[in-house]
Order: sequence, then structure tokens, then C-alpha cells
Amino acid sequence: MIRVLNLSGDARSIGRQHGAQVAYLRSQIQNSIQTRLTKLRENDPDFSPFIKEIRDVWQEYAPDTMEMLRGMAETLELDWGEYFTYTAASYLESCIKNKKSEDGCSSWAANGKMTRDGAPLLSKNRDYHPDHQPLQCLARVKPDHGNSFLCLTSAGSPGVFSSGINSQGLAVVDTHVSSKDVGAGIARYSLEMDILQNFATVKEAIEFLPTRPHIGDGTLTLIDVFGDMATFEIAHSVQAVRQSAEGFIVSTNHFSAPETQSLWLDREPEHLKGNSQGRRKQLEKSLAEAKGQIDVAWAQALMSGHGDPLSAVCRHAELDAHSQTISCVIYLPKQSAMYVANGLPCQTPFDYVRLNE
Repeated sequence: MIRVLNLSGDARSIGRQHGAQVAYLRSQIQNSIQTRLTKLRENDPDFSPFIKEIRDVWQEYAPDTMEMLRGMAETLELDWGEYFTYTAASYLESCIKNKKSEDGCSSWAANGKMTRDGAPLLSKNRDYHPDHQPLQCLARVKPDHGNSFLCLTSAGSPGVFSSGINSQGLAVVDTHVSSKDVGAGIARYSLEMDILQNFATVKEAIEFLPTRPHIGDGTLTLIDVFGDMATFEIAHSVQAVRQSAEGFIVSTNHFSAPETQSLWLDREPEHLKGNSQGRRKQLEKSLAEAKGQIDVAWAQALMSGHGDPLSAVCRHAELDAHSQTISCVIYLPKQSAMYVANGLPCQTPFDYVRLNE
């Protein structure tokens, strides 16, 4: 069973509780921090101007995230400068030219016209740094205001560090996209926390997102209890909303909306070029052929699929040693619950976890 953190109160308290409940993993968290910082310094030894820029934006637009970070750093006794740099690493890496992409993820949502029982669902394979596998955990969060939520995250990482669902049945997942258009903005894990804490519907979340500055390196896919769904493609200076009349929507690791598609930067190593498009094509084909058949078991099988290196949804270390599938989630909005496989979904049992136990 995946570890579950129970967090409540204001942002600083939530950060401290998170730190206290993962304190036994402190050495592994520090190793992850140092590994990420070493890679950053190898590419650009002086990223201090970027750090100041992002810190100022977060302090203005994401004060709860900053408070949570400070609470974690205090409890885990982490160097604040190094820790903040680590949590902003995705932005800093996006600013480094010629860096190969190491983050992936495949996600999709389907509404009632596609599913066996008429209920919506949302799924994601988390393709990420292997050193986060032992740090992976769930968190049940009861903030001092707004909705409670359940999220997949990493020990020592703030906000909603991958995906989550709230007490209103609104669920959100993210994917990384290498982008030509990046700048100082709010991290996706902070945006996801704001969405889950403050909103009940996709419409509300989509209206909120353009009011914040964005780093510009990813997507958010959302679905609510009514089956409304959308993908928000996020470049720094322009964003786009993708919706679908087909009853499903898919997002991998490239932009495809007319407003953003030219801003995608293909940073994949040569042997993996085309895998984002390949995975998306495979998922869309499978979903289109499964109208009225989609349920949890079908989703588990889809997310466990292999095939060739460019279309494999479940991605093993032999495909890419730097990024592999470390979990799979399937969110059920009408139950405010999820199924989660804490590892490769082709090998790992799925646990059923409710927000309210």
C-alpha cells in the first residue's frame, strides 16, 4: 500500500506536517535535491537571476506555496536556498538551451458517453525521475479554507506534485512539455493545488487559469463530476483550451492547439523522437474504439500497454533510464476516489483510495 500523508490547517502547518511525516526519508530527499542541482549546475552554473525572478512571482501569486515550502524546509532542516532551487528546477531546466527532455507522462479523460457506467474518469501514467519512486506518496489535505483534496505527490515536494481530486469531484493531472516560450510564472503543482482547493467545476478552473502568470512548460487536463473536461495547454505568453466532442481527450508531452503548437520544443533524444505523438495516437485510437466499454479495468489495461518504443504507454527503464513510469492513477470524480499503482502499472497492483476514509 502506498504511504498516505494526512495534512491540515494553514499552508505553513501543512508544510510542517508533510515534513514531519516524511522525516524518515530525509536522506533520500537530500539525495534527490543534490542530484537535480548537480545536473542544473553542469548546464548553467549561474542561474541566480532566474531564481530571484521566480521567487518574486511566487511570493506575489502563490504565497501559500511559499509558506508550504518554508514549513517543509524548517521541519526537514533543509538549506533554504538549495531547497527552493530544487522546487523551481523545472523552470530552471526550461531556461537551459540544448537540455534533453527527461519528463514525460501520458494522460486522458473520458466522460459518460464513453464509459460503461456513464461516470467520468481521468487517468495518468506518471513518467518521472526514477529517484522519486521511493519518495512517491499520497496526501489527504484539509486546508483551513476551501475544499479538501487527495493527491499523488512526492515526499519533500509541495502543492499537488502530479495530480489530484477534491471533495467536489473535480480532478486534475499535469504533463510536462518542453517549450520555446518560457518565463517566470507559477509552477503547475501550485496551480493544481489552487484549482483543487478553490473550485468545483472545469468551467471555474478554466476561467481562473488565465489570471495567473505561467512558466509555460506543460498541460493540465481536468474533468468534473458532470463529465465536463478540458486540457489547458500552457506556454508562457499564450495559453489554449482544448475540448472535445468525442467524449474523451488526451494529453502527452507536446502542444497541439493552434495557438500553442508552434511553441513546442522537441528536446527528445534521437532514439525517442516522436514518442509523445506516438503515445497520444495510441491512446486516442484505443479510446475511439472503446465507446461504452471504458471502465477501471479497461483503463488499467490501457495504461499497462507496451508495444514499440514510440507508442508504449507504460515506459520501462530500458526505453529511457532518466524517465520511466513510476505510477498510474485513475480518478473517479463521482466517488472523490482513485485507483493508484505505486510503480509500473503492468506489474503493480492497484489500490483503491477514497478522499474520505
